[in-house]
Amino acid sequence: MGVVDQPQREVKAKKGGLKRPKRRIGIRIDMTPMVDIAFLLLIFYMVTTIFSMPQSMEINLPPKPKEGEAPPIPVAKSKLLEILVDAEGNIFWMHTPKGQPDMKLPEYIELKNLRDFLTQKNLDVPKLVTVLRIDKACKYEMMVDIIDEIQVVEKNFKSGFEFKGVRYAADPEWSYRFSLQDMTLWEFQLIEKAKEAMGMVPAKQGENNE
Repeated sequence: MGVVDQPQREVKAKKGGLKRPKRRIGIRIDMTPMVDIAFLLLIFYMVTTIFSMPQSMEINLPPKPKEGEAPPIPVAKSKLLEILVDAEGNIFWMHTPKGQPDMKLPEYIELKNLRDFLTQKNLDVPKLVTVLRIDKACKYEMMVDIIDEIQVVEKNFKSGFEFKGVRYAADPEWSYRFSLQDMTLWEFQLIEKAKEAMGMVPAKQGENNE
């Protein structure tokens, strides 16, 4: 609220006459209501604002075996699919079907084709187990994208889907079996050999696997 300070008139005599002085008006603004409004707005936003929760990915890890329990059942090599990702985000895969010779080198696959590839593999091999081996220097976003594709495949099998012109019935009990493991020097060397065979520029040994 503004307050006007108006001084009183003064009459001065000059050469025997009277002269009316100039009027000077002083304006003073009261800032107290503005402070009250600022605090009211602050309290309003504190009460009504919804803080976003940090986004995280939930990964269920298997429980540690207890003493006296039977050791875990080994997985047959024909039911094991390995997904290898190097530091640049290039995706490779290895799988040896039953009765066929082992793959000498992993094969390259693009991320956009990964969903159809995983769907076909799970149709061909029941109870397939997928092992993800990702280079520590790779971006975290790539791991999230791959797991997202796995979750989409699992959702399709549970709810039913159409693939290559064939309709597959829903299986609510279906679950995608996969695990995350560290990439060893042996997998790193296989990727570099595969990249070299494809014409890609391989990284120096151990450069991205420290």
